[in-house]
Amino acid sequence: MSERATQIESVLRQLALGPEIVVPLARQLPAEIAKRRPAPGVWSAHEHACHLPAVEPLMRGRLELMVSQPSLVIQSYEPSRDEPDDALLAVELDEAMDRFIRLRRETIDRLRDLEPNQWDIRAGHAEYADYSVFIMYRHLALHDLHHAYRIEARMLKMEWDEAASDSP
Repeated sequence: MSERATQIESVLRQLALGPEIVVPLARQLPAEIAKRRPAPGVWSAHEHACHLPAVEPLMRGRLELMVSQPSLVIQSYEPSRDEPDDALLAVELDEAMDRFIRLRRETIDRLRDLEPNQWDIRAGHAEYADYSVFIMYRHLALHDLHHAYRIEARMLKMEWDEAASDSP
């Protein structure tokens, strides 16, 4: 296996592990802290978990555009800018986690259908100096871990500042 093929396989493995790490973590969140925010405007564990299935269609759409349209420029996505502040608090967690599992499985199946050279398709990006299919999905794999860490940090938090919390 070539070095590039090994890198691609590593990204695919990590993408598959994302739901395996996040879903059990999210499902063990105590109800009394799941939606609790550590500070106003700072996401709760629930929001971090529900964000992951929300970005799957966005990334899939980018993939299809990159494969079909050369010289594309990708617009950045920033939830704090592009979504209402409390949008993810209204999402049902178990349904979101089921959706995350299903959508990620579909994403991996689609990625396995790519030709090796398609992983190197590049696009412009509003935030990044370099952006390719490979970089996008490596970024998504790392993104899962970032949010898993945030979920666990909220779950294990020993002290909550009652005045700072703006959760329902």
